[in-house]
Amino acid sequence: MRLHTVRESCTLGQTFTLWPLGDIHLGSANCDKAAFFRVVDTIRADPDARWLGLGDYVEWITPKDKRWHAGGIDEAIINMANLDRIGDRYVEAISTILRPIMDKCWGMGKGNHEGTFEREHHTNLTQRILQACDAPGDLYLGWASITRVAFEDGNSHRASIRIYASHGWQAGRMAGAKVNQLDHLMGWIDGCRIYLQGHSHDRVVKTKTMLSTNPSFTKLVADDTYGAHCGSYLRTYQQDATAYGEEKGYPPVPIGPPTFTLTPTQEGVRVACIQGDR
Repeated sequence: MRLHTVRESCTLGQTFTLWPLGDIHLGSANCDKAAFFRVVDTIRADPDARWLGLGDYVEWITPKDKRWHAGGIDEAIINMANLDRIGDRYVEAISTILRPIMDKCWGMGKGNHEGTFEREHHTNLTQRILQACDAPGDLYLGWASITRVAFEDGNSHRASIRIYASHGWQAGRMAGAKVNQLDHLMGWIDGCRIYLQGHSHDRVVKTKTMLSTNPSFTKLVADDTYGAHCGSYLRTYQQDATAYGEEKGYPPVPIGPPTFTLTPTQEGVRVACIQGDR
């Protein structure tokens, strides 16, 4: 697990918006590129927007993969002209999209799609994306990470928050199982205010109120912590196209992630969650 620190200059009361970006699956014909591009444009236009990457940025599927389905590939991304350099083409495509918002990235993890490709082709895809975007190598977060975001104003006031992020492992098609798994995760990894998970393609948020004290041990404090399955940009079903999700009978899923607002104050960082479309 990677421990990572990010420092943000700010003023007290300034509100940042955190966007989890994962399970994009660019390169699939079922990827909702329009929805993904809208989020990228929103992040780019908002000076206080930040994002964390949760993996599965593209399909990373080749013709040798059992999930390969020629009709399920986005030919604007992968076609016969670049089939013999499919990994390079995937990196080029996602890097072109992410480069304009890379200055707002707090880190990028990897997912199971990256992991499968890396084991077969011996290359670290997330690090290659960072390199293609001219981003610092320390933004690579591996499979799981805790990121400490330290907000600092010009008067030596500091407030920090810790965020756990992982691509995730959750199985099961019912929402109850995903909520229970989030509850367990929030119980065995202490000290974080936000717990981000991908992989399930569902958008589920679990709120747990945790009792603690202020730093001077003079006051009880009850803070809401949030655990979230962070949605996807991969539609399970699409007219006139078939992908492995349809063949497996997976349910339709929400498009896009929940977002979180982070507001540094003298008492700490206030956190709120916004679910669904903005």
